[in-house]
Amino acid sequence: MVTSSPRRLCRVSPFLVFALFLGCGDDPDPAPAPSPPAISWEECGGGFECATFSVPVNHDAPDGRTFSIPLVRRPAAVPSARIGSLLVNPGGPGGSGVGWARGLQIFLPQPLKDRFDLVGFDPRGQAGSTPRIDCVDDLGPLIGLDPTPDDAAEQQALVAGADAFAAACEARSGELLPFVGTNHIVRDMDLLREALGDEKLTFLGFSYGTFVGAMYAETYPERVRALVLDAAIDPTVPGDRYIEGQAVAFEAELEKFLADCAADAKCAFHSGGDPQSAYDAVKAAIEASPLPAPPGGERALGPGEFVYGVARPLYDESQWKGLAEALALAAAGDGSGLLAYADDYVARSEDGSYDDSFEVYYGVISVDLPFPADPAVYQALTGELQSKAPRFGASLPATALPSARWPVPPWRSNTPVSAAGAPPILVVGGTGDPATPYAWSVSLAEQLSSGVLLTREGPGHISFLRDHTCIDQAVTDYLVDRKVPAKGTTCK
Repeated sequence: MVTSSPRRLCRVSPFLVFALFLGCGDDPDPAPAPSPPAISWEECGGGFECATFSVPVNHDAPDGRTFSIPLVRRPAAVPSARIGSLLVNPGGPGGSGVGWARGLQIFLPQPLKDRFDLVGFDPRGQAGSTPRIDCVDDLGPLIGLDPTPDDAAEQQALVAGADAFAAACEARSGELLPFVGTNHIVRDMDLLREALGDEKLTFLGFSYGTFVGAMYAETYPERVRALVLDAAIDPTVPGDRYIEGQAVAFEAELEKFLADCAADAKCAFHSGGDPQSAYDAVKAAIEASPLPAPPGGERALGPGEFVYGVARPLYDESQWKGLAEALALAAAGDGSGLLAYADDYVARSEDGSYDDSFEVYYGVISVDLPFPADPAVYQALTGELQSKAPRFGASLPATALPSARWPVPPWRSNTPVSAAGAPPILVVGGTGDPATPYAWSVSLAEQLSSGVLLTREGPGHISFLRDHTCIDQAVTDYLVDRKVPAKGTTCK
C-alpha cells in the first residue's frame, strides 16, 4: 500500500515501498562513477538556495540521456561549526525531497540547523525531476475498483484494472521504468554527496527513505558517516508479505481508533459506545451501493475510495478526530468527508487532475520488491485476512496487483542487508506504526552489522519530531556527535 505518511503529513504515498547493490548476489558491483558536475546554487527564498543536478539515466552508460534532479539547500546557521550536509528523504516513493526539506527545517532541533547544510532532492523520475514517470491522466478507474471482490467477475475486473494500469505505464514511461529503482537512486546520491563536498554521507530517511538509506549503506558502507532510518522497511520481506504486514498493522491502528472513540462520548462517531458496529455498518452499506459524496453531487464513495479514505488519517493519531467526523458523516449518508481524505491520499485536485506520485510509487516499489505475479496469491491472502484483519486489512492485497503485473522485473531478491564495515546506523521504530510495522525496524536493525535500534512506544507513522523529546534528543546526538543510544532504549 504505502511506505510513508500521505503527502500532506509527510509524503510518503499510496500503499506500501532498489544499479547495483553489494552483497545481495543479484548483480555485479557498480561501475566506477564519473566525476559529478559542479552545483550552481541560486537564492530561492526562505534562506534556501536552489539548483539542479544532472545524473545519467543509465549509470552504466553515463554518456546517454540524463535526469535533471531539483535540489534545495539551507546552509548551516553557524558556519564555523558546520559538520557538512544532511541529506533528507521523505519517503513515498513519490515524495518531493525539495518540498520536504523546506517544511522540515522549521521543526528541526537547533543543533542540526546550526551544524548542517540541510539538503533535499527530488529522486529520479519523481516529483520535480525530469523526465518523470507518468502513466494515466485519470486514476479514478483504478482507485474505484472493489478491493474485496464477491465473485469471479469482480476478481477479473481487479486483475484487468491492474493490467491496464501497468500497460499504460509501459506505454508512456517504458524507457524510464528500468532505471527508477532505488539501486539507481543510491548511485545518484553518491554523486550528489561528492558534489556537495562531503567525504561521507549524513542522511535522514523516513519510511521508504529508510530503504534508500539501507541500500546506500549496503552499496557504499565505507562512505557512511551517520544514517537515521525512521519507520523502517524490512528488505527481506517479499511484496505479498509486505502487504500482509501493513494489513495487520493498519487493522490494529483502526481498532485503537475505534476503542478510543468508544471511550469518549464526545467522539463524533461514538455511536452510543459501539463505533465498531457502526463502522461495520458503514462499510457494508458502501459495499452494497456507493455513497453519494455529497448527496446530489456527481461523485460517490465506493469500496475502493473507502479504503484510501480510512487509511489516510490512520497515519497519525492527530487525524483521528477528523476520521471520526468523516465516518459520522458517512453514517448519515454523506461520503464527502471520506472521499476528501481519499483524494488527498491519491493526490487528486479539485479539478479532477492527479499529480504523478501514485504512479511513481508503483514505478519504484514494483522493481524494488519481488512481488509474486500470480493474482491467485493475492486472492488467497485476501481470504486469510478476512479472518484476522476483516475491518480494513483484507482490502489491501488488491493494491499489490499492479506491482504483480509490472512490465519490468525487480532488480533484487528479498536478501538481507548487512552494510559490513559501516559505522553505527540508527534505526528508529514506533510500536504502533500502521504503515511500516515495528517488527520491520527490529529486523532491519538486526540485519545491519552496525544497526542500533531506538524504540518509540505509541501509535502513528514516523517517530522523529513527534513531540518526543527522548527520540529527538537521541537522533540529534547521533547526527551531531555520532553518539548512539544504549541498547534497548525506549521512549514512551
